[in-house]
Formats: sequence, structure tokens, C-alpha cells
Amino acid sequence: MKTKLLFIKQNSKTFYSILLFCVCLNYGWSQQVIGEFPEIDGGFEAQPTGTMGNAGSSEAGVPQTEWTVSSSSRAAVREIEDDAAKARTGTFSASMQLLASAGDNIRLQSISTTSPAFQVSTDYTIQFFYKADANPGDDLDPGIYLNNTSSGSAGNKTDASTFVAGEYTKAYATRTTGTTFNASNWAVARMSGSNETLVTFDDFVVYAGEFDETATNDATAGTYANNAGTATVSWTAPAGGVDGGGYVVVRYTSMPAADNDPNQNGVYKIGNTTTNGTGSLLGTVAYIGTATSFDETYVAGTYYKIYAVDKAFNYSDELVVSDANLGVAENVIDRLKIYPNPANNYISIESPSVVVTSVEIFNVLGKNVYSQSGLTDNKINISSLSNGMYLLKITSNEGSITRRIIKE
Repeated sequence: MKTKLLFIKQNSKTFYSILLFCVCLNYGWSQQVIGEFPEIDGGFEAQPTGTMGNAGSSEAGVPQTEWTVSSSSRAAVREIEDDAAKARTGTFSASMQLLASAGDNIRLQSISTTSPAFQVSTDYTIQFFYKADANPGDDLDPGIYLNNTSSGSAGNKTDASTFVAGEYTKAYATRTTGTTFNASNWAVARMSGSNETLVTFDDFVVYAGEFDETATNDATAGTYANNAGTATVSWTAPAGGVDGGGYVVVRYTSMPAADNDPNQNGVYKIGNTTTNGTGSLLGTVAYIGTATSFDETYVAGTYYKIYAVDKAFNYSDELVVSDANLGVAENVIDRLKIYPNPANNYISIESPSVVVTSVEIFNVLGKNVYSQSGLTDNKINISSLSNGMYLLKITSNEGSITRRIIKE
């Protein structure tokens, strides 16, 4: 994704009331905490591993607090697995397979919604990623059942990406719900006909209206503060809000490239990791929620990518907030002089009592555009760089600092 902007140290106070709100929000009914129906836990990250329970006609009117199947007798496979190799996002996924000659269909059924609940006579898009050795085609139907006493609304999936055997495909259907609602309601993926394909599911979300692939605007005005060992990361909500979603923040221990990003439409939990993009750089999900600030323990040299995420789990371009310059004591920073800034051809660095071991320059997309070991005549030649803003990282025998520079 495209990096919006990189910010350096700014001072702000710790918002402990917001922190308490974030903690409560992130440890609610499930690991999914943003989206229009976070209760369904569409990333499966809070589900118990093993064989899913059965919620058929005998469960009519009973709200389900875990993912289930509609008929255990029709299921050859009905498993929740904690296996990163099988999951698309995080480590959890759900698999289902119709038993040969056992019946005409079986449903993978979400947790029942209560807050908010599905509404009657309303258009919803059911969106998920599925993986199979053969395309189930029209035998895989996204849908919503408002109760377990009358028919639900399910129909043929549409693939939003090209099916490739053994890889995840994004699929969806938009359905209009019925008029009778009770506590045993759920979003479903229904396998029907004579199809006996094993299908694995992940990143399952539901939202009102038509299929949506347009992300919200980007978050802005990122700040970072080290408050006596507590790191406070803050930002401003994007223009127009987050469209029923929230924010996902990924932490890196070195400067990430523009393509070091979480999965588009990925439903993560805090602590999940990603190695997407250049160099398979490890990123760890540090925050998920609707507040525009969070606190965690300060660790020097940390970078945060902040994403606005809408109800369909479309991720915006990132805003990057860095504390890289906080890893060096203030007296070290004071002893380094960097000038001129803005500069045309050369930047001088005076370090009478600090040994500079390397110099790097990054553009606003996070790409390294200049590297040098040590210093030659205390100067850096930037004449080949295009005009614009850059991040200058100086590594010394006492740590490293990062300063914003402008090439004119």
C-alpha cells in the first residue's frame, strides 16, 4: 500500500481514559472488534479448535455463541483449525465438506448476532475468502438466515478474484433478508447439490448494502510520544469517517517498505503477525479498534503503520508514525548538528563526540534511496535525489536518530 506520510517525535499527553476504552473494546465478546457485525468473529480467531457443533432444527430460537454447522450427520468435515499454513489471515480458519449421499446441503453458520442484530427486509453483502482444490461454483452460496424455523436467504456466490486451486478466492453475494427474526440467526456459507469438495474459509464479514471494494480515506496527523516508558500513538480520523469500521495498527522494529502490509480484507486479532512484502519484514498487529489513540510499552526504534478499515474490511493506504529518533539520549541528539536543511547538494553532519557508523535516507514511501558507511568529510551528497521530503537515519556508536530533511 502507499505510505501516506512519516512522522517524527511529537509531544502529547497519555489518554488513559481512551486506553481503558480500547482495552474493554478489544476484549469483548470475540477477537473481532471492528466492522458492522464484529460479534460473528469472521476471522475465527476466538473460536475453539476442533469439530464444530451442530445447530439444526432442534436449536430453533437458541442464539449460538460459536460457529456451527447445520447438520453434523451431513458433514464429512466440520473443523476449526489453528494452523497458520491453512489460514489466510492470522492462524485460524474453518473447513467444511458435505458427506457423500448424506443430503442436499450443509451450512457453515456464524455466531448469532445480538448487538447489533441483523434486520428484516434488508440488503446485506456476505463476503468471505474460500480455498478448495476444485471450484465449488454455484454449489457454494453465501446467505443469511434470520431464524431456524423458516427459509433463509442464500444464493450463488460471485468470485471477486480469479479462482486458483489451493489458493484463497474472494467471494460474495448480496441478499435481502426475510421478515421473521428470532435469536437463532446467522450468516452462512451453504454447500449444496452433489458437491463434495472440501472448502476452507477465512475473513468472513457481513455488511449492509451492495458489495463494496472502495476503501475509506486515510487517517492523518499521526503523533508519537514516549511518556515515561509508555508509548502513546495517536492519529486523526479520515475525512468522512471509517464507514462502519475502525483502525488496524501494525508494529515494525525497522522501517517498513510500502508493500509491507497486512492482507487486504484481513480480519486480524491483536498479536497476529504478517510477513507480506519486501524482505518478508515481520509486522505485529498492535491495535484494533475505533478509538484514534492507544498506549503500549515504549520500545526504542519502533515504526507503526496505521490503517483506516471500513465495514467491508477494505484497508486504506497507511499512515506511518515513527519513534526512531527516541532511541538515543537527548544529549546525543544535541551533540549532532545537521545542516543546511533544506539543502541542495550536500548535507553536513557535525559529530565531535559521536562516531557515525552509517547514514541512510528513505523517501516518504519507506524506500531506502541512499546508504553510506561512516562519513566522508562530514558530508552527504544528495545531489542525485529528486526534490522533496526524506527521512535521514544516522546510526552512531551510541544509537540512532532519524531526522526529516528537504531536498530543494
